[in-house]
Amino acid sequence: MKKLDAYIAKKFLGTFVFMIMVVMSIAIVIDISERLRDFTKPELDLSVWQIATEYYPYFFIHYVNLFSSLIIFLAVLYFTSLMAQRSEVVAILSNGISFNRFARPYLMVSTFLLLIALISNHYLVPHANKKRILFENTYIWTTSHLENTNLMINDSTIVHYNSYIPSKNTVNRLWVETWKYTDKGVFTMVQDMQVHTAIGDSISNQWKLHKVFIRTINDSLETIKEIAIIDTVMPFTCKDLGTINNALEAMTTTELIAYRDRQKAKGANNITQIEIILYERTALPFATYILTLIALAVSSRKSREGVGKSLAIGLMTSFIYIFTMKMTTVASTNIGLAPYLAVWVPNLFFLIIAVILYVNRMNNEEPTSPFRFITQLFNRR
Repeated sequence: MKKLDAYIAKKFLGTFVFMIMVVMSIAIVIDISERLRDFTKPELDLSVWQIATEYYPYFFIHYVNLFSSLIIFLAVLYFTSLMAQRSEVVAILSNGISFNRFARPYLMVSTFLLLIALISNHYLVPHANKKRILFENTYIWTTSHLENTNLMINDSTIVHYNSYIPSKNTVNRLWVETWKYTDKGVFTMVQDMQVHTAIGDSISNQWKLHKVFIRTINDSLETIKEIAIIDTVMPFTCKDLGTINNALEAMTTTELIAYRDRQKAKGANNITQIEIILYERTALPFATYILTLIALAVSSRKSREGVGKSLAIGLMTSFIYIFTMKMTTVASTNIGLAPYLAVWVPNLFFLIIAVILYVNRMNNEEPTSPFRFITQLFNRR
């Protein structure tokens, strides 16, 4: 029996690694073609060695972690379909081995990959993202046009802007909120400044603000000022607006929880976004189990259409899974669906499908694909 476990585990891991290399090779080639103009700017003086060692290793880690569940799904579909087409699955089951016993090495490898994904999501990947984002802020986003961004500069300053053009050090529609911690143990806003256009100094904290509206709050007393142009010092530089971008991806789970609690205390409006990222770090790795069960149930039968049918089913299932995840995330952001439900509902939906498909396959019954199963559900009504 151990030979069977080793045989399937070797095929599982081998196909998984092979698909990662194929997918990431394509992704890196595409990224290089898009970033080539940024990499070859004379003022940056970037060497090939710098790009290869300071950016793409962390790019690789980030995207492998992001797509690992779906790559596992496609890997199981592919190598199990090949085994079924060569009648290996039939031979194994005909020798008195139950389908549950046949599935055991799949679940063992899935558990191993799940544990790696959990550790990576919560601690290792955020550290890699710090390196990746630092490189992108330094060499790639310097001429980008950043839009609709909310930033926490420090414990008392929150910045929002509609657009920021780093090459011109110009911010359009800038809001700066200043908060303080009161004796009552709560954060309260003390100043709200809205600026039509802000032009910053590339080195210092000096800013030139155009069309400024300032609302100052002192207990129940509010004062309002409107000023055409101000030369002033702000608690942040132009560089801060870019380097803090995507900072949530670079926080470990411990840091993210602490940041969420601070934002809640201040009444910030990005709590949903933070919690979605937080819950996804656990939910996405658990999709490995669900997708493995679906792939095993679908691909372990011999089909006249060959491997192509299983891969087509896999791609469609992946599309539906991603679409469902995006749909629930949008629902959480726009209509108030709880973030943990937005993240876990797609997993629960596909878990039900996975269990029924697995039980049907174990009993050697139809349906053989999630789409036929869903169709039959509707036809029974």
